[in-house]
Amino acid sequence: MSGALSMYDGLEKETTSNNALESSSGTTKKLARGISRATENAAIVSYARSQFATLGSLDMPEFTFSLPDLSVYPDSFRQFLEKDLIEGGCLSSLEAAGRLNWWCGGKNGSNRVLWPLATSGDGNCLLHAASLGMWGFHDRLLTLREVLHNTLNVGEYRHALFRRWKWRQVGLNAAAGLSYTEAEWVSEWQTIVDMASPILRNQTATSYQSLEEVHVLALAHVLRRPIIVIAETMLKDAEGVALAPIPFGGVYLPLEIPPSNCHRTPLLLAYHSAHFSPLVTVHGHNDIGDDSNEGVSIPLVDPDSGQILPVLFAVDPGPDWDWIEGSRDLLACEQSTMEILIRDYLDYEYVNFTSEEIDRLSDTDGSLSKTAKQLLGVAKQFGSIGRSMSKKFWSMTKRPKSPPSSSGGNSTEGLFCIKMKSRRHQYVDQMLQNYLECAHARYLQDHQIDDTGCEMNYGAGKSKFYAVSDYGSHASVSKLLPAHPNKDRTLYLSRSTFYNDHTSPEKKADRRSWNSNLRACVKECRSEHCQFFGSPENEYYCSQCWANRRYR
Repeated sequence: MSGALSMYDGLEKETTSNNALESSSGTTKKLARGISRATENAAIVSYARSQFATLGSLDMPEFTFSLPDLSVYPDSFRQFLEKDLIEGGCLSSLEAAGRLNWWCGGKNGSNRVLWPLATSGDGNCLLHAASLGMWGFHDRLLTLREVLHNTLNVGEYRHALFRRWKWRQVGLNAAAGLSYTEAEWVSEWQTIVDMASPILRNQTATSYQSLEEVHVLALAHVLRRPIIVIAETMLKDAEGVALAPIPFGGVYLPLEIPPSNCHRTPLLLAYHSAHFSPLVTVHGHNDIGDDSNEGVSIPLVDPDSGQILPVLFAVDPGPDWDWIEGSRDLLACEQSTMEILIRDYLDYEYVNFTSEEIDRLSDTDGSLSKTAKQLLGVAKQFGSIGRSMSKKFWSMTKRPKSPPSSSGGNSTEGLFCIKMKSRRHQYVDQMLQNYLECAHARYLQDHQIDDTGCEMNYGAGKSKFYAVSDYGSHASVSKLLPAHPNKDRTLYLSRSTFYNDHTSPEKKADRRSWNSNLRACVKECRSEHCQFFGSPENEYYCSQCWANRRYR
């Protein structure tokens, strides 16, 4: 991306020492992990954060962060990148529970895989995840959190948000046999507002108050953008026994804002172990580009029930509602109503799963894999769609490699999916390039790989053991000038050193000649601000700068 950093020239002075950034509370946040970890990204991220913080509002374009294609790298380096960028525990748990990526498989499914990005867990993970999902860096300056708190405290939608929260909470309380007084409702809501404060919990704490479902709804209004949370339905113990329901999963729509004023590409979040992470796709030719790009389709269907994911806080009874005598049955939100709301705020389509795709999801012996069984379970309970797809799936269990000839392998209907169109900010490509270079340097350091690609194994103590003989390195070392061309009979005993100060004139002349040759062969590194020395073999670059140039 030519000229991508032109607006950031000279911004290095804005960063603190050791690539640390100052948060609004005055505490120093180091660039610990992820894309922001690259030293070269410090100035970019600092500038971007300051710009967002001074806008006064978040009337931002529809940015959606996406990962580069990591599959193009060697397996060892790819695994290093995934460990550095991906929440592995969240990914494995949600996939094992059948909540995430159950729709993927085969070559066509690779571009629909969702990856949870590693996110800091300091109580602000909801806003960190939202910021990562849009711009690729954390909400360190608490910009999103401050706007969220103001929205709940003094925003124009605060009364409607209160009613939607109260309506849902009344239903949950009734199921648990609870009843609040009016004073208790006011107190509970004030607690909800205070939880979103950008102030630390107390003077000794280093984290913020964790947030709840209604805060996700408020954030959707802040961003003027739908938010979809994928989560498990039940909290279980180590033995798999259900302990309590997890209420976060579902669709959060900015229902107080007209759909025409909202972004139609949703923000996808994962919720696992009381922690939010953004769900992002991989950069592909179909999902990055202008407004005419095709995007990727993500099923918005619960694989257990076969129904569309619920729209949470969908009911606002209005300011004149009688909370004591009013009947909740009058305002029940059915599946059909939720689907209408989703269609108003999101781009959608029905995706056909052909016999070839199910065949790729099947095991080698022709039996259905777990993913194919989940698709089948959804189809069996999805009304008329289920009936048409169920017949197709059952025929494929008997004849897994015989697609129906009449329709060319396509069913007449498919699963209800939302369309994701990724649009990166102009600085993201440069950030990713800087990160990959930094990650590669850390990878080489961690794995102790030399210039020939051979990995070295080190033993304990002062002994070093190499996996294989490296004749190239031996030949290179043989070219080095000796460190001590003339023995000076210096004696080293324990920590004491005794020097032989009496040197003959002939040896002094030889030493001066050798020093002159050494100065001719070793010069300061050509890289600006580099403190090391280079050699003719590396065009007078030091070894580190030479390696970086070769990698680029």
